[in-house]
Amino acid sequence: METHEWHKHPSFKNLFESEIGTLQRGLMGDFKLFQLIIPDQASGRVVALGELTFGEKQKQKVQIVFPTKYPFAPPAVIACNFIVDDTGKILSPIQPTLFGKGNQYTDGKMCLFEQKFWKKEEHNIGWALRRAQNWLISAHSPEGFKREDIIEEYPAHMAHKGQVLIPKKILLPTNVKSGQFLLTQFKPFHYILESNILSESTFKLNIGQEIFKWYVLEEGITLKMLLPTLTGQDVVNLYANYLHENILEGESIKNIALYLPSEDKEWHFFKIRTQTEGNQITVHQPIYYISRIIENELYLRTKDIFDDKILQRKRVTIIGLGAIGSEVAKSLAKNGIGHFNLFDMDTFEIGNSIRHAADLFYIGEPKTDVVKQLILRSNPNITVNSYRIDVLNDTGFLEASLKESDLCIVMTAEDSVEYLINDYYIKNFNIPFIFARASLGAFSGSIQVVDSHSACLRCLSLETADYLPKPKEDIRLNELKPEYGSCSSPALPGSEIDTKEISLQVARISLQCLLKGEKSIYPQLLNKQFYWHGPYGSVAKDPFTWEMQNLKKHKDCNICK
Repeated sequence: METHEWHKHPSFKNLFESEIGTLQRGLMGDFKLFQLIIPDQASGRVVALGELTFGEKQKQKVQIVFPTKYPFAPPAVIACNFIVDDTGKILSPIQPTLFGKGNQYTDGKMCLFEQKFWKKEEHNIGWALRRAQNWLISAHSPEGFKREDIIEEYPAHMAHKGQVLIPKKILLPTNVKSGQFLLTQFKPFHYILESNILSESTFKLNIGQEIFKWYVLEEGITLKMLLPTLTGQDVVNLYANYLHENILEGESIKNIALYLPSEDKEWHFFKIRTQTEGNQITVHQPIYYISRIIENELYLRTKDIFDDKILQRKRVTIIGLGAIGSEVAKSLAKNGIGHFNLFDMDTFEIGNSIRHAADLFYIGEPKTDVVKQLILRSNPNITVNSYRIDVLNDTGFLEASLKESDLCIVMTAEDSVEYLINDYYIKNFNIPFIFARASLGAFSGSIQVVDSHSACLRCLSLETADYLPKPKEDIRLNELKPEYGSCSSPALPGSEIDTKEISLQVARISLQCLLKGEKSIYPQLLNKQFYWHGPYGSVAKDPFTWEMQNLKKHKDCNICK
């Protein structure tokens, strides 16, 4: 297989010679090249080490790394430090230089411009180094970068070992300067703060819990002031000058959390280890964990499409949590729905895993618990009520759920359940109801939206519109046997790739129903009946076609009278 490496490609021979020539000539005296590494010595990348002059004859050693796909992607300019002799020979390992002013990654790479700003026809290494000179001037200035100079990529303050997830903004006690957090480790080097914030555990598999002592520091104090180089001596100074504690007292391993109100990222977590051998005491470099507040970041990619503040208030009842229902629940959670009521009486078994939103990890658990876990893993701030009951033998839980809901979705594919909901609940609760099902083999499907203005299921029956499209071809499928431990009828055959198409459409329609009457750029729902003509198509429609109708109430329907 041919690999595109720009320095070897005949089309870029002149470009390669030009860019290397710029580095060797020295950018009109502003750049001194120490070493040039041309592959195959550097994993396919052309690398240059040199010294860049900026400002008032200030100098900064830099590493320049050309991507293998140059010039389609820009070169990286990395601020670094290394020892060089008079001949330009590199005598020490290359270490990143971090300025603590932001606009820089933890490997020392400068944020010079957004990727989309780079134009291969116009820009070159000389242009990138001129940008780097201006960047270094700002990095060395007391005020740091101007707003227009900052590249919004939010690089971390320093190299981190892992992350601490905080579900929502922490409200600390007034006038209290320290306290304790109980963090749950859900995978190596990753913690979540659940205690006193969440009513439910987010991750089923927890490695353990650890206590972190938190401290509130004064306004104006930054992480760069506290730990400028992230060394053991910095930690000693932190305890002595800011925390006013003796670092040698107590356990040899200390977990701390620092609250810095002046910084954009207010919380910083560290694991600190001290070691005593005879009379010698060593404070090791601390392990840093960056903090992430989930509610601040979770819906950034969808907030301009779906207002998460609106959807967080919405309540959805879902009846049936199989292949379609589980995917719908997970999708609605990912798009911001804040409250769920879940109904299903079945257990998750091996056969479910091939088309369910969950996998084999959940074998043997009630489907209500399984889908609840999927929702909470999407957003631990969501409220989920789960009911492992048969709605045909319910004593009032469904009525209570519908009373507080904005939408009900029914995906049991059982006529008895669908017509119970249609005949009894729709006229008693003024909310939209969505009914969805797939055909044998999941080769077709239907979705019906029933509200106060549309046809109900009985109306559709009178219109002969309560059907599943029939594939063009006569498809014969082997009869399935009941699964182990099951006394019910076996599940219908069908693939996840076909049931998911119906699930996605149900989720879209659900959001349209929930956003009706709200200020939203998402389109309004225009149709109420949807028929999926799947991979085989049907007599009337081509394969992979959605047919949409908008039937009104039937004059002879006894339910709608």
